[in-house]
Amino acid sequence: MLSSEDRHQNRAIIKEGDDVLIYIDERRYRVVRVRKNEYFNSDKGSLNLGNVIGKEWGDEVKLSTGSKALIMRPLIIDYFERGLKRVTQVIYPKDLGLMLILGNVATGSKVLEGGVGTGFLTITLARVVGDEGHVYAYEIRKEFIDAAISNLKRLGLENRVTIRHGDVRKDVKESNLDAAFLDIPDPWNALDTLRKALKPTSPVIVFLPTANQVIKLLKVLSDKRVATDVHIYETMLREYIPDHEALRPKTTMIAHTGYVIFFRILK
Repeated sequence: MLSSEDRHQNRAIIKEGDDVLIYIDERRYRVVRVRKNEYFNSDKGSLNLGNVIGKEWGDEVKLSTGSKALIMRPLIIDYFERGLKRVTQVIYPKDLGLMLILGNVATGSKVLEGGVGTGFLTITLARVVGDEGHVYAYEIRKEFIDAAISNLKRLGLENRVTIRHGDVRKDVKESNLDAAFLDIPDPWNALDTLRKALKPTSPVIVFLPTANQVIKLLKVLSDKRVATDVHIYETMLREYIPDHEALRPKTTMIAHTGYVIFFRILK
């Protein structure tokens, strides 16, 4: 059992420049960077972030109205929900986890991404491939690249990713990659590129929002005979209210977000 002194040493002191999660309740929380003379504001009151410096993780602070908030270490889910800039629709965590497993992504993997957008998938891939691996991403819109790079830098992951201002359908420079992830409206137009960029039988994971796009992709895959082991998934996630006296599902849920298509690319 840890002594009180050991427990104190495990609770590191918050410094200026640290990211913290200010948590009031399940609807009021945000990841902010601690700076002197800057403020966190909410309908429950404000907080001078300079007053957080020197606090310990898990400490309680008072807002200007007297309401209380907890200062916690931010998790990646906190960044995705309330900490990073969004410039596009994003792939939700419920889909990101499945896509990682299907793509067999691990430390040292070298993967291709087409269609960066805000960069949530890019971030997820970069966290897993580690310093030994790399993510090669292609995005045609410069403003999306700028937002994604900013988000990667916020998390210290920019060195694991190369984002090229180009089209994954025709501009890919890399070869011998382990997997590909596409979030573009016409993935069937990238198949020739994938065959050149990936190791034979490598997994390709495609995210598409509509059934019409899935059907068109399936037809092209069938006509060109460039893929095998095709699977289509739709993930549903239902959250429950954590009340020990009345455990039940929440009345709202994020249902359809998109279809996840898996196949192995052939020569």
